Amino acid sequence: MKSNFKVVSNGGCQAGELMSHMSHVNNQRSRLLPGPEDLGVDRGFTLVELILVMFILTLTIGLVIPRIGAGWKRMEDREFLQEFVQTIRRARLQSMNRGEVTAFRIRGFERLYDLKAPPGKPIPENVDIYADNLEEDPETRDRLILFYPDGSLVGSDLEIVFDKKRSFRISINPLFGIIELSQGDSN
Repeated sequence: MKSNFKVVSNGGCQAGELMSHMSHVNNQRSRLLPGPEDLGVDRGFTLVELILVMFILTLTIGLVIPRIGAGWKRMEDREFLQEFVQTIRRARLQSMNRGEVTAFRIRGFERLYDLKAPPGKPIPENVDIYADNLEEDPETRDRLILFYPDGSLVGSDLEIVFDKKRSFRISINPLFGIIELSQGDSN
């Protein structure tokens, strides 16, 4: 029996057949990693999944927004308190530098304070201010803390209460005029 095959040095195929086979392989690209359609997974979301995500987002926003608002309010309160104390300190320094009596004014019925008359800095609605033995200007009815050029004063400590809950005490040493801020007892 005689067989009909040729021995070729390129692995059993002639050069033309090999090129034809290679171009056929290059035209048929196969996916190496499975895609979503191979795993039986749809590309979209179901209505239940969308409702669940919306519920979780609504719940999260409902819990986070009030905390942000409360933090923002505390920040505004802190800014007011710092500005209030700085104005009192400025009154003392101004009195010592100019060599004249300087008045820190609180106009309670208009909710204003400042060093000038009439006072122009607002006191927020959520703030209550308490003090004993403050001087009163007979013309304007402003409550006064008077600072003298030697650093002493006529007036008393102040208590600042925010939202009828958080209180701060502004202590003013009557002899030396040193001003200290401390957190008071919460009611």
